[in-house]
Amino acid sequence: MNQPAPPTADRPTPTVRLQTVRLRRLGQVGIGLRLAFTGGRNSLARTLLTAVGVGLGVATLLFASSFQTMKHHRDDRIHALVDTMHADDGLAPGPGTLLLMDASTAYHGSEVRGRIMQPEGPQAPLPPGLTGYPKPGEMAVSPALAKLLDSADGRLLKQRLDHPVGGRIADSGLVGPGDLTFILGAEDLSPDRGAMRIESFGDSYPPRQLEPELVLLSVTGIVVLLTPVAVFVAAATRFGGEARDRRLAALRLVGADRSMTARIAAGEALAGALTGLAVGWLLFGVAGRLAESVTIEGLSVFAADIDPDPLLAAAVMAAVPALAVAAALLAMRGIVAEPLGVVRGSDRTRRRLWWRLALPATGGLLLSQTPRGVDLGVEPLDLAIVVAGLVLLLTGIAALLPALLDLTVRDLSFGPPSLQLALGRLRLSGGGAARATAGTLVAVAGAVVLQTLFGAIADQHSSRGPHAGGSTGVVGVQARARFAGAGGSAAELAARLRAGDGARSAVGYVPIYLHGAHRDPNRTSLALVGACADLKELADLPSCADGDGFQVTGTGSAGAAGAGPQPGAEVTADLAGAAAPAWRLPATLPSVPGRSRALPADPAGVLLVTPAAVPAGVLTGQDAQVDVELDTAVPDAREVLRTAVHRIDPRARLFLPDEQVFAPDRAFNSVRRALTAAVVATLLLISLSMLVSLLEQLRERRRALACLLALGTPRRTLGLSLLWQSALPMGLGLVLAVGIGTGVGRLLLQLAGLPQQVAWEGGLAMAGAAAAGILGVTALTLPVLWRTTGTGALRHE
Repeated sequence: MNQPAPPTADRPTPTVRLQTVRLRRLGQVGIGLRLAFTGGRNSLARTLLTAVGVGLGVATLLFASSFQTMKHHRDDRIHALVDTMHADDGLAPGPGTLLLMDASTAYHGSEVRGRIMQPEGPQAPLPPGLTGYPKPGEMAVSPALAKLLDSADGRLLKQRLDHPVGGRIADSGLVGPGDLTFILGAEDLSPDRGAMRIESFGDSYPPRQLEPELVLLSVTGIVVLLTPVAVFVAAATRFGGEARDRRLAALRLVGADRSMTARIAAGEALAGALTGLAVGWLLFGVAGRLAESVTIEGLSVFAADIDPDPLLAAAVMAAVPALAVAAALLAMRGIVAEPLGVVRGSDRTRRRLWWRLALPATGGLLLSQTPRGVDLGVEPLDLAIVVAGLVLLLTGIAALLPALLDLTVRDLSFGPPSLQLALGRLRLSGGGAARATAGTLVAVAGAVVLQTLFGAIADQHSSRGPHAGGSTGVVGVQARARFAGAGGSAAELAARLRAGDGARSAVGYVPIYLHGAHRDPNRTSLALVGACADLKELADLPSCADGDGFQVTGTGSAGAAGAGPQPGAEVTADLAGAAAPAWRLPATLPSVPGRSRALPADPAGVLLVTPAAVPAGVLTGQDAQVDVELDTAVPDAREVLRTAVHRIDPRARLFLPDEQVFAPDRAFNSVRRALTAAVVATLLLISLSMLVSLLEQLRERRRALACLLALGTPRRTLGLSLLWQSALPMGLGLVLAVGIGTGVGRLLLQLAGLPQQVAWEGGLAMAGAAAAGILGVTALTLPVLWRTTGTGALRHE
């Protein structure tokens, strides 16, 4: 029996041979890494531009991976500031108690959180961010509020908060660096005057479960934000691809075959990606510091709270180099690099459409098959299906655009010379132009989806709001001031506001709800208690004296008399914090037509009652309301009126119809603000990335452009050709992006069980903004075009 020959020094074992092959392949990748930095000035420039492009994408991904930790830190800060919820009416004063009063206000749409505090003993708890209480009459302010008060923009707010500043609130007492917060010291607070007594700050709460439609909105937002970034990172690894391919062809002269050149190309791409990771971390650190000075939709964040999740950051570190290598290897499949520096495209005549069409088709199928009304927060499998469907639909734009662009420009041969130059360039390498705009177009499609969801969810929340059933909210009036516990002073408060600036007229009253003798909760009537002068502004009264009462019939055909309690009926009132005595209405309740927009939409049955017709003590402790008509002749009348209200009572609140936020909307507004801020940041980064991409294309083609200029082509023609090269892919891509975005939005509305609608206004606005951004970025490259197409560019290295 023949035995195999033992291995000798001249015949290595299979294991040794495999290790040798692996080392050779790694050595070829190493050659690419080395060439990226030592292959000459142009090679280094390509690597640095790739690093900048990849770095912008990596920075965005790192910020996305920090979202969960930022939310965690923000929740901890919010919980640490909890105070009024600790108030206990049965808590006795002691050395460890504190009296406080909520004095929050608003200024030009921004919330100003305010507290008035008075310690009752040496062991009273200190609020977060302070090392000691401010003296009575002095206030401690946040850095952002101090800056605003010292600026010209804060002049009206300074008049409202007219107290000396005696300290600063540290970061531990703020939710974000942009918070407008003040704490005012006092010595005359009392529970009888509305102050609350507490003995501690801070609390912990379990995570709140979002509504299913908000979970869907959040998931969609994350996919929409990250997909265009991934698309751009893949495109950035191909910066300078043509010049790189020509140099790789020269390596064939020294014996490199196609597989070797592919591995060398992968090494060059890997060099740019690894350098991009370093640049991304650097940009992430710098942007994190700068983020403290930026407030978007009232949302700001401390740099210390921007901490990437370790697992997600590791995934980014691994995925970006892998994506770069994969993109380089796929690109080399379409390139034939031959000796003597000859490069030609492969023999494929047109791009294959079937797999490009399969991406959005598969995504749409996944979304359409997901059960309607599913709660993605508790169904991981359905969540994964929705995410996969969204990713496939959005990436389908980037996959379809090059093929559609090829089909569009293939037979076009009309227009001025600038258009002809652009068409010729797009026929030769339309993929580069498509890659430059793909990230922006994917972002546009995602923005259309978000606009559709925003509109549908906002409409749903509005239909759930407290005014949906016609209640007496701030709907018909221009402004409404509410003074806590001032029910006996409604007329006086209205007179004070009328006498000040900012108000043309003011009507004061106290709203109370009345029950019949059996206190049926389903049968209540609204009564507005006020002086005759104020009631005459609410309805047409034939005559009025203290002790009278009236019943509103409505305006026009709205309601009939007798809809409310009958004259002389026994009623009780819903009183805040007091027992409700029974009393009888006046023996006569004349029917009067209402005339004020402050009344409900159907005011039939509303009672108008003068103070003498109400038992003594009923108005004590009740809230007084003053409906105000703004004086439009006064500049910034809203803020002037807020100042007047705040000076009367810091606890008072001024409500404006277009500024109201109801409890069901707060979670939606939080998600909307976070997504809006993230979309703005993503679009800015993509715009910067696109600028880098266009600059690289100019640098790569400077010799060809310089030759055209030397042959007599006008500079204007070259500039217009660049604009055409951006405009044609952009126009085609916007049609594709808006179409796919609208379809995805409708699928998600169906998935969430929301009414079908299309946010045409928001979608077209996003498309217009994207078009302006792409053309604007292209225009920014024109000065570079003039500098790089001089005669010096004709030299060849």
